[in-house]
Amino acid sequence: DVMNDCCSEKFERREINITFHRIRQMIPRLVKFTDHYRKLGGKIIWVRSTPWRKQYLPKNINRLYRENPEATFYTEHNVKESVEFYDGVNPREPDEIFVKNTYSAFANTHLRNLFKKHQWDTYLLAGVFAEACVNATLIDSFSRGLFTVVLSDLVETMDDKEQQAHKRHLLTHQWPLMYGHVMTSTEFLSKLKK
Repeated sequence: DVMNDCCSEKFERREINITFHRIRQMIPRLVKFTDHYRKLGGKIIWVRSTPWRKQYLPKNINRLYRENPEATFYTEHNVKESVEFYDGVNPREPDEIFVKNTYSAFANTHLRNLFKKHQWDTYLLAGVFAEACVNATLIDSFSRGLFTVVLSDLVETMDDKEQQAHKRHLLTHQWPLMYGHVMTSTEFLSKLKK
């Protein structure tokens, strides 16, 4: 979800401590990696959300928001702009782009079908909101029998100290012990050369 709603300063909500400085620092590394990986013949898949508004979201998320107003986080800004890829993120041929309306990328049937078509059983994972969308995608894909390599330097979350601590815990404990490999993009590229 490297789109404005999850990356741009304009979409931050400082009044509730939602800021994206660390995410914006990670984006150039992500772009550099995807450009390099694409040149090596790697397949790049981008996923973004529908507008995060009631009419686009599934019943369970809307119920959560209705029953727990503290959890409510609908997009409050320009909907069209909110779902555009963040500045510098430019998917291009032969990249694939998928849209989701929940936390996991694998909720998208077309994405699952692409994996089946190519018989992929392993993939690289990078993205934003480690504790939410990245985590949900990882758990969902693992439950579907896929193996994941999480690129730790290309996973980020909000600047809040608790969110950052949660991300560190996911990267150092939960993910490598339960769902797949965790390594930096540089470590991955080095292993790829061997």
